[in-house]
Amino acid sequence: MAKVVTDSGEDRAPQAIDYTTHSLGSYLGPMDYGFEERFSPGFSKSSSTFKYLKTMSDFAYKDGASLYTCAKLIERVCEKLALPKSVMGESVRISREVMEMRKSRGEVTIPSVSAFAIINACKRLGVTSAGVREVMDAHRNMGYRVKTSVIIQISIDSPVRTRPRRAEEYLGRVLIHLPRVLIKSGGMPAGYSNRLHEAARAALQQVDGPSRGGHNPRALAATAVYAAEVALSESEGRKKVFSQREVAECSEVAEYTVREQYVEMFKSRMGPISQAVRAIESRSRRQSMEMFPIPPEPRSESS
Repeated sequence: MAKVVTDSGEDRAPQAIDYTTHSLGSYLGPMDYGFEERFSPGFSKSSSTFKYLKTMSDFAYKDGASLYTCAKLIERVCEKLALPKSVMGESVRISREVMEMRKSRGEVTIPSVSAFAIINACKRLGVTSAGVREVMDAHRNMGYRVKTSVIIQISIDSPVRTRPRRAEEYLGRVLIHLPRVLIKSGGMPAGYSNRLHEAARAALQQVDGPSRGGHNPRALAATAVYAAEVALSESEGRKKVFSQREVAECSEVAEYTVREQYVEMFKSRMGPISQAVRAIESRSRRQSMEMFPIPPEPRSESS
């Protein structure tokens, strides 16, 4: 994670003020003030209490204040969602490009810009721990009104363009939640998530781009994990560890979606998928034996 060196030489994580041309108010700190500052007499009998100076500084310069306010909101949402600091920096950069739209579009509010920026920053950086729903809910839980229609309109009118997510990016998110879903049925064997991840990637490699069109990448990732389990269970001659319903629950999609996608996109390709999975398993075993060779058994004296 990137660090920022302050004037006193102290290292700290980057904050919103590091990404904006902030006003004097950011140097004075938050709007909250203590007992001594609350009853400060000010300077030369003028209205110069801490609260007055802070308010005037933050909102005297409208454009700079708007960007700083948006950056602070982005910072708070990223903290609540435990997103990396790189997401916050990318979100502020995106919000700076979108902020010009607010001059001609009254419905484009600062919370809307913040939500749009975080959603697109996560897409650009491949962060799948927070999706559209989580980002929108975080803003609403903080008391901000964010409309889905406005987010869609911003994505159409703004100069910011991002690529669509790929199903491979959601594999980790599905596999993280899988042990929690399987805890009632005995859980997963140790190290099995890594094997599933590699096998699911091999399954997705057999599905070309045109075949993926129109499918939710999160649901496609869940279906690929199920196809990987089918291939692994058949090669090992055992029952499947989890069902379509359980893997669908990990990705918050309907069970019938996983079932239909499996029949439509993976079932006819299970031959090549099984061959690719067996090749991966064989390579992994060979690498494991090279790293941890089995010592030869000692000879007995009689021999």
